[in-house]
Amino acid sequence: GVKMKKIFLALVLAVTAVSSLQAAEKSVNWGEKIALYLPNRIMDAMDTFSVNLGVGAAAEARIMVTRYFDFGAGWNGTTYKAYKSFNRQYGAGVEEGWFWSLACIGNEEYRLVDGTFLVDKYVESRRGLPMPEKRTYNFFKGPRDLWAIGGTLSFGLSGDLYIHPVEYADFILGFFFIDLREDDMSFDSLSR
Repeated sequence: GVKMKKIFLALVLAVTAVSSLQAAEKSVNWGEKIALYLPNRIMDAMDTFSVNLGVGAAAEARIMVTRYFDFGAGWNGTTYKAYKSFNRQYGAGVEEGWFWSLACIGNEEYRLVDGTFLVDKYVESRRGLPMPEKRTYNFFKGPRDLWAIGGTLSFGLSGDLYIHPVEYADFILGFFFIDLREDDMSFDSLSR
């Protein structure tokens, strides 16, 4: 109760301090921030979760509280999925591979081999601990969230449901004009 509130408050204050320093280093267009405030809050709210649905030759079960507390195993011959996933991946793709994980150790040979242009194709080849410096876990652009909480269940039909705690922090801090994930839209990004 009270201890968690103090920890959360300390985290919010630390992020606010870091973000304030970042904002001081670059000029802030407040008109743009205000004009795009509502669309950015909606996008940040949508970023807080992933739902992926598919069909294919797969048998998987996974539950995780971050990639460091990941329990499960699976084999995926080929699964065709629709994605609403981490780092604003929306579209369709094809997954294949296998994995097993017991807490923070495991083996994985998993890949997203084909996808629409907003879905990042990747290969995850892991023995032991997940490594945060890998491209697949890049905080700003990686296709997989190291801190995700949720699970996967597949047996012919496949479903993934994950929440993203860092995205929740970005969503909450966004109400105070702090863009932790540096993913808020700008007029420049809309004109591209």
